[in-house]
Amino acid sequence: MTLVRFSGVGKQFGDRWVLRGVDFQVSAGDRWGIVGRNGAGKTTLFRLLTGADDATEGEIWRHPGIRFTLLRQNRGESSAATVREAALEPFAELLAMEGRIEARAAELGHVDTASPEGARLLHDYDRDVEEFRRRGGYDAHARAEAALEGLGFAQDTWEKEVRRLSGGELGRLRLAQTLLAEPDVLLLDEPTNHLDLRSTEWLEGFLRGYAGTVMVVSHDRVFLERLADHVLHLEEGTAYAYTGGYESFLVQREERRAVQLKQWEKQQAHVARTEEFIRRNLAGQKTKQAKSRRTLLSRMERVDRPDDEGRAMALRFGEGGRSGGTVLKLDGVTASYGERRLFAPFSAEVSRDERVAMVGANGSGKSTLMRALVGETRPTAGSVLLGAGVRPAYYRQDFTHLRPERRIWEEVLEASPSLPMGELRDHLARFLFRKDEIEARVGDLSGGEQARVALAKITLQRVNLLLMDEPTNHLDIESREVLEEALENFEGTVVLISHDRALLSNVATRIWSLEGGRIADFAGGFDEWQERQREAPAAVASAPSRPAAAPASGAAAKPGASSSSGGLSKNERQRRRQRMEQVEARIHAVEARIAEIESALAAPGLYAPGADPKRAQSLAAERDAAQAEAAALYEEWERVGEELAGV
Repeated sequence: MTLVRFSGVGKQFGDRWVLRGVDFQVSAGDRWGIVGRNGAGKTTLFRLLTGADDATEGEIWRHPGIRFTLLRQNRGESSAATVREAALEPFAELLAMEGRIEARAAELGHVDTASPEGARLLHDYDRDVEEFRRRGGYDAHARAEAALEGLGFAQDTWEKEVRRLSGGELGRLRLAQTLLAEPDVLLLDEPTNHLDLRSTEWLEGFLRGYAGTVMVVSHDRVFLERLADHVLHLEEGTAYAYTGGYESFLVQREERRAVQLKQWEKQQAHVARTEEFIRRNLAGQKTKQAKSRRTLLSRMERVDRPDDEGRAMALRFGEGGRSGGTVLKLDGVTASYGERRLFAPFSAEVSRDERVAMVGANGSGKSTLMRALVGETRPTAGSVLLGAGVRPAYYRQDFTHLRPERRIWEEVLEASPSLPMGELRDHLARFLFRKDEIEARVGDLSGGEQARVALAKITLQRVNLLLMDEPTNHLDIESREVLEEALENFEGTVVLISHDRALLSNVATRIWSLEGGRIADFAGGFDEWQERQREAPAAVASAPSRPAAAPASGAAAKPGASSSSGGLSKNERQRRRQRMEQVEARIHAVEARIAEIESALAAPGLYAPGADPKRAQSLAAERDAAQAEAAALYEEWERVGEELAGV
């Protein structure tokens, strides 16, 4: 069944056409991925879909009574409601019905149901209960809690006031509200922006099982490939519809561009021949023919040349020479947030040319560790040392290192003050800032524009260590691909935080996984790490008796060196060794269970319609308890190890 049809649709603002000649139709159950450069008109398209804006030309047909829900963008920041209450907002009618049912139940307790008035009340009560059941009222609370859990809200945050949430938390809460509204057509604009890897995978499963139609604007290539069965690509002032997933779209797009290029070349040759005929014959014997051809040429509908030039920024990182073999050395580094320790002491060495990727849940300490690596903050304990000849550059995801009052050229010039203005203009043009655009104030720019300013500034520095915190945020797909290629070609070392799985798969050679209050160091790529994560329950069950990722700092990392422990009797040392073995055995058992729970929580079927909504809540509670126990066990393991080592 067709839900929406665009026929020759165009939208004009002032004298500028944002979109023209758009033709496509959306059917029930479709999964559309909408892609295109920033500023290509994706927001305008959504407003046209919902009827928030009218088309300047063409026709938009919508199935009568169709319901849309658009991901909320700026709503509820000052609300005193709790996270749980906000998540229940889409069920406002059901909650009101629940209140009426409770009121009628109380009223029925005081009347004779055999009387006419009692019979009427009983009839109304039964009708409301049936309607409440049919509309899923009894599952409303459990569905809201399952969505919160899936999107990364731990149970201890559900009573937190909305006005106390961070920007990322607000984004995830709006997403939960949008999903729970269950419209006929679900419109999502960059839904994975504030999600960690686990929540992104949960969202993929939820949307694959969603009963309605889904249309998603996204720059996440893996997300699009796993979800979309249609792709709408906005480029060259219009939109092209493709059937199939993201990889299929890439192939079809290149085929279409090749055909369009041949048509353009053929037409250009025809135009050149015609213009030459007109030039030679306009004043000769064939004047009438020449004038006729000139008239036909002026009326010809021209084929546009495929826009292959200037589609994305040009990016290459400056090279700061060869560093020493050891680029970073971490010795017993740990960090805290208030009274909460983010991760146990961690020791590691990063060698020249490695690509280290940090992954983990939001709030696990990735950005805190990154700031410690760059020297912006001091770790709670331990030390970070830069190797010989290391020249670092730091990309901050919040852009607080950019001065909002500066003009673009002033901000970028700071990285290379002696650069001539002409060369600076050329450099900024490679980042799509041309002519008078470079005079814009940094504080007035969009997120994508500020990202390009930050990258333009870094590329003027001569560095051999890149520390990059979520560099793909705000970048469109083409720009992400350019960044990915630049990182692959960079002759230096990279430490990266990202939730872009395509980028991680193609760049990372080593993974630091922050989870359960510790950091696991995996010597391999992202795809291999993900495979190991899926195999974790079996791997942990067959592991040796010592914890695989035991804290590696100082003497605590070497609990076997107990012979040097002074002041402990032989019996005391033996008792401590036995206790360590008991703790180690329990750690393995707890971590095996955590891995099993994580696998269960990541299963899309857990959140499918008809599934037991309390199952996800129960698993999440068990996981939280197990993680807390694991953290306590590791603390005891470290303490006993230090006692044995005489620390």
